[in-house]
Amino acid sequence: MKNGEHFKEFVKNLIKKDSKYDNELNIFVNYLVSNGLIDNCFDLSTRDMDKYFESLINVKIGSPSALNAHIAALTSLFEYLMNEKFDFRSLHGYINMNSFRDKYLKKIDVGSKKEIIPKEILIDVLNKIEIYYNSHIADNPSNKFYHFLIARLYVKLSLLLTLKPIDMAKLKIGDIRDKNFSEIQYNEIFIKVPKSVKDNILETIEYAENQYQIEYHEDEALFEYLYKVVNMKPHSNTISDCLKKLHKVIGATEMLITYKSGTKKMLQYPVESYKKTAIFEMLNNGVNIVYLKQLTGLDIGTLIRDCDIDNLKSNIDIKSQNINNGIINSTFFSFL
Repeated sequence: MKNGEHFKEFVKNLIKKDSKYDNELNIFVNYLVSNGLIDNCFDLSTRDMDKYFESLINVKIGSPSALNAHIAALTSLFEYLMNEKFDFRSLHGYINMNSFRDKYLKKIDVGSKKEIIPKEILIDVLNKIEIYYNSHIADNPSNKFYHFLIARLYVKLSLLLTLKPIDMAKLKIGDIRDKNFSEIQYNEIFIKVPKSVKDNILETIEYAENQYQIEYHEDEALFEYLYKVVNMKPHSNTISDCLKKLHKVIGATEMLITYKSGTKKMLQYPVESYKKTAIFEMLNNGVNIVYLKQLTGLDIGTLIRDCDIDNLKSNIDIKSQNINNGIINSTFFSFL
């Protein structure tokens, strides 16, 4: 087997093991192929890394979070290859230097750096969501209102659970109809669900069942079910479009602001802004970054690089309590 084919096989195996960075890893492989580097893949240089990231800036990388994701993807790949006895130590160290990340952060469009939703805008969005709901709940059932209900649910669960869209799409919440239901478990963290959000979940499920005549089962992923009834799947683009429509119908114009990144227009506050805003709120409220790493599965090292979070341990009950305190003390909690 040639080096290139061997390398592709390693990447496929890594994605099977953990698909978190499948998009970023496939972009890397495609770059190696299109630039004639695939057969030299086990002998790449730091210069090759620089050329690769240069090619992505304001094309595939238009925000700090996208840069973090591409660095984290290659970090996971190089660690995987090192475990397979290949020498990627120097490249691993190079892309994880603060100076490497800072170099490319400076190249990203300035407008893209504002991804955390300001408090006043977030509260305004949550208020407008409820105003729109109260104004249209008595209308005849429609696909438009159903997609509004899904988007409302996605916003609120993003603020509570802070999950990536791909993880939110697979979220199973358990028996929501149980009168004792009060929390969602994810990655061994138990997140308390406000009664208002529980009611939102139940209402959206019942709307789907009544309107589309397809029953919800507790072992189904919530958003997979909600989109299944309208013959759709909860891909990132689907959710992004759904949120755009929500912001449009409620008149949240600040959430529709765009900036130019290369030849593309990018949203100032993309789909993951709700999650990021909640994470920063929780960190500001003193939530232990170690617990957030466990809940979200994110590479928190991109936020605090000097924290050796993998070697710290704590009791799960303390973790859940710590995170819930951070959520309850957030500025948006009373608006959910």
